[in-house]
Amino acid sequence: MVGSRARVAVLVVAGILCVSLAAVIPLLQAPSKTSFGLHVADLPPRTGISPVNYTLYGNAVGGWGFSSTAIREPGPNITVFYGDRVNLSLVGTDSAPHSWFIDYNNDQTVSPGEPSSKDFNVPGNVVGNFSFDAVQPGNWTYRCGMHPTTMTGRIQILEQARPVNLTLYGDAASGWGFSNATIRKPGPPIVVLYNTNVTLTLIGHDSAPHNWFIDYNNDLTMSPGEPSSKDFNVPGDIVGTFAFVASQTGNWTYRCHVHPTTMTGTISIVGGPPPELPRTMFPLVTEIMVGALGIVLVFAAVYHFRAVRAAKRPR
Repeated sequence: MVGSRARVAVLVVAGILCVSLAAVIPLLQAPSKTSFGLHVADLPPRTGISPVNYTLYGNAVGGWGFSSTAIREPGPNITVFYGDRVNLSLVGTDSAPHSWFIDYNNDQTVSPGEPSSKDFNVPGNVVGNFSFDAVQPGNWTYRCGMHPTTMTGRIQILEQARPVNLTLYGDAASGWGFSNATIRKPGPPIVVLYNTNVTLTLIGHDSAPHNWFIDYNNDLTMSPGEPSSKDFNVPGDIVGTFAFVASQTGNWTYRCHVHPTTMTGTISIVGGPPPELPRTMFPLVTEIMVGALGIVLVFAAVYHFRAVRAAKRPR
């Protein structure tokens, strides 16, 4: 009876460990590469990125145009990058009221979630001003809400974020700056959208060699997987050029590996998946659970073997 209870207890513990292990295994999978939705207006201003500005002229019969003399149907194509803040100035060239919207579902009416302006070319709002965030990649039709078949055009929202090009000046004693006159310690903060292609032009302000890297683990040295440039301000490579993809969400420190304590700054990569947990954490937890499960199974086998032998003994 005692042996039976012990076996039951062991099997229950083993079952709990199996369930826990099954819950941890999915967490070990690589992070998803799917697109991460965001509202750009809620993000901090991004470095090197400005809003995209368009002026559209509309006419109920003629369509849309970038000028009053270039109105046509369909109207001009618009192409923006994922994450762009788009500012529209909307002007009517007739006496009719108009509006502007992106018809994601192509049903010719404004639906929830579709960027749509207020009516313009009306008393109190003759020239319309409308801003939206380009966060729905694809090829879409834009329309006038009042004239959805005669005032149309195409807008393409690219899947990639707008590339960023920055110039950084470095000095071993003074730090980093976007110009010779603004070098400071710490250097200027950099904010980029997840998966942005970033290109840096790197210029030395002194005679020392330098480089630029993102110190993900904050150990003051370049580690595998950390974006890092070649040395610059050296013979044959006075001005450095370095391109990388901002693929690790989080707030990080950038440094010069030659002067890692005096040439620093912060880079924030926003709008993507959560920062990765230390890669050693989950494997360690898994190893402990697997070891515990193995011990429990050994005890279960011993109890079972003893119970079988006891049952076969003559009474």
